[in-house]
Amino acid sequence: MLDLILLGGSIGAALVWLLLSAYVLGVQRRRATARATLTNATEVLRRDTVRRLPLADRIAVARPVIEGASRDMVMRGAAGGDGAADVVDTLTAYVVERWGIDALERDAAAHQTARGKWRRMAALRILNRLGRPGQIELLERAIGQTDGDVASVALSLLGGLNDPRAGELLIGALTRKRHPASRVAIHIDRSPLHLADRLRPLLRDADPDLRFWAAVLLGRYLDVADLERDLIGMVDDPDPRVRKAAIESLGRIGDELSASAAVRLLSDPVAFVRANAVRAIGRLDRPDLASRITVLLGDRDWWVRFAAKQALEAMGSDVWPVLVPCLSHTDRFVRNGAAEVFQNLGLLDSLILMEAASDDPAPDKIDMLRRIAMAGGVRLTDSLVERAGPTVGPRVRGLLTAIGLQDVGAA
Repeated sequence: MLDLILLGGSIGAALVWLLLSAYVLGVQRRRATARATLTNATEVLRRDTVRRLPLADRIAVARPVIEGASRDMVMRGAAGGDGAADVVDTLTAYVVERWGIDALERDAAAHQTARGKWRRMAALRILNRLGRPGQIELLERAIGQTDGDVASVALSLLGGLNDPRAGELLIGALTRKRHPASRVAIHIDRSPLHLADRLRPLLRDADPDLRFWAAVLLGRYLDVADLERDLIGMVDDPDPRVRKAAIESLGRIGDELSASAAVRLLSDPVAFVRANAVRAIGRLDRPDLASRITVLLGDRDWWVRFAAKQALEAMGSDVWPVLVPCLSHTDRFVRNGAAEVFQNLGLLDSLILMEAASDDPAPDKIDMLRRIAMAGGVRLTDSLVERAGPTVGPRVRGLLTAIGLQDVGAA
């Protein structure tokens, strides 16, 4: 009896598995057919002879091809931003003609299932493309909820709108913090709207996150009166992230006051603040402050040392007199960093190639070459030989050997 029960159970399980497999295969087959239908319709719409037709005629051409596709599949094509504009316009018009604008607005207003969520995001994109009057309200509802995927679509669409209400919603989303501030800030940063007046008050907010993002985002505005003074007030903020953001933005929009603030932050206790202060001085094109930066070639933090080298290189070859004393510094990081800057500015290559080509090298140039090479170490001399190439390389190697730098790599 038990054997019969087990046999019946096995047969039942097998039947269930077969039915489920058949269902899954059927769904996959229908989806593949729908995708093929949409692909065929897209290819038809991309033909030059069709693309030149008025919109109503393009819809008429596509209709016989696309009628077999599901609503979700056609909405996917209409919502996608990866197709040609005229193709997407045609699919959008077809969706409206076949299912109606009211259905799209219902889809965009709310969702309860995973499928409804996908339709909602697609409908929001389609309605945004159509420029419907109520789209702002639908986007506001979308960012007012906790679903991150729907909110991301809505925030992205708001970031592309040149509508003051979109700016208000974006700033509101940033301050309410229902969604990650970094996600909201991306879309504020790419917004075509001038939002400086809405961001400036946030510099005085009690929330350090809002002060940070305000300082970051204000760095895009070069035409705002007294903004430099507002941001300079933030370089003394107790939160190091805010100090970092403030000096980074000042490096983009500032002038004399910003340079002075950056010099103050070169001694900040937090490494990433010092690094951004260095970069700000580099962006402000202040070679007169190069000596302040060379000190940081020996900073205890690697990122600060790297930033110092980048800033000095950005100042150009005029900084070489400031770098010379660094070549004999007691700190090996300072010596090596100065040698790297000489190399990356092209000064070292010019010097050695000129002296290697001469039958009577100048003593002062040879002394300078020796100091740079000794400060940079064997890796620097090896790279010199390598960059010189097979023709000039042997002369460069010979010169380095002649001035006492024996270990310059193999031939």
